[in-house]
Amino acid sequence: MGIHKGRAEFLLLAVLLGLGLGLRQPALAFLALPVAVHLVGAFALAAGDSPRLSAKRTLSAFRLWEGETVEVTVIVENRGRRVEVVHVQDLLPSGAERVDGQAERVAELGAGAQVSLQYVAQVRRGLYSFPAVRIAAQDLLGYATWHTDTPCPASLAVLPRFERLSGISIAPRRTLPQAGTARSRRSGSGIEFFGAREYRPGDDIRRVNWKASARVDELVVVELEEERAADVAVVLDVRDRAYQGPHSLDLLDHAARGAAGLCQAFLSQGHRVALLMYGVYVDWACPGYGHRHAERLLRELARAKPGTSEVFSGLGRLPTALLRPGSQVALVSPLILGDEEDLGMLTARGYRVMALVPDVATMERGSLGEGPEVELAVRILGLERWAMLQRLHAARANPLLWDVRYPLAPQAKAAWRRAR
Repeated sequence: MGIHKGRAEFLLLAVLLGLGLGLRQPALAFLALPVAVHLVGAFALAAGDSPRLSAKRTLSAFRLWEGETVEVTVIVENRGRRVEVVHVQDLLPSGAERVDGQAERVAELGAGAQVSLQYVAQVRRGLYSFPAVRIAAQDLLGYATWHTDTPCPASLAVLPRFERLSGISIAPRRTLPQAGTARSRRSGSGIEFFGAREYRPGDDIRRVNWKASARVDELVVVELEEERAADVAVVLDVRDRAYQGPHSLDLLDHAARGAAGLCQAFLSQGHRVALLMYGVYVDWACPGYGHRHAERLLRELARAKPGTSEVFSGLGRLPTALLRPGSQVALVSPLILGDEEDLGMLTARGYRVMALVPDVATMERGSLGEGPEVELAVRILGLERWAMLQRLHAARANPLLWDVRYPLAPQAKAAWRRAR
């Protein structure tokens, strides 16, 4: 507005001078003098009287779960002279969407006065750093406009919302000395039957199997399989080629939720859990225990994004040097043709592999429409997935095809109960 006003006055000055000189009329040229004085004085006043504005941003929360909203408040304060027009705009980061309130406002600010913005935003999974607040102000006469992006740092973590998974049974080749839920293939304290042997002095009398003892005419003691903690590596596939189609980001969100659920389930069972995001580069979170480590893994999963790398285009490049030999590997991936061979090689090296496979077909089915061609394509895709799952079963990779339209917990509980 100030620029247009200055241009209009400058144009008037040029017209008066041009007419006065062109028509040789000193009176017309003399009329341009007050316009020139006013124009120069206005810009000189504007140059020496720049506004002093400060901004402050506050968030209602700095840690959210997917689906929750955050309330953002921005306060701009005038620490100088009166400003006739102030335009305040809060710039939202990519992935955030305003659902209520206003993130932009034009107001008049007196000395010491404040103007505030208050709005509610819906934010996708991720780690966000809010950018600066954009402020535009005009001088008293409206001849100059100031534009500035005022730093106003604020961070927000939107974590993947996961389900509590139960019934996960693992039996890696190697375990840790600590107690856990992994079957160790040796007798000790536990709840699963391991074997029977003759009674030895010092054995707990409560472990004597009296029926078996009566049949063989000597005391028989029941041995239980010792349950220990294990090293578990949860691998989230973030290869761009595994997430294609219009709902690729939604599919990755489902995969991140599944990986978060597995991490929390294994940690609650006492296992030592690591996280590997495989795709663009090797993004590795070292093994650990406890609530602090669980929070760290959730934040790592919050920033998972698909990417492309020629080096990590196939699962055959999984960095096994980071994985303890004989440990448990839990892969979360939609899988593409050829991945089952790489997982078979992983099991051949002594790793126990389980694969959580978000089903692409069921997710895309609703957006494909109807028709014989669509039905044929869905059937072909289903047969390809079925053949891949059969090859995974043959490689002892223990896959679970997850219909993402429904909760994961009951599907996982039923599948892992059958896998025991």
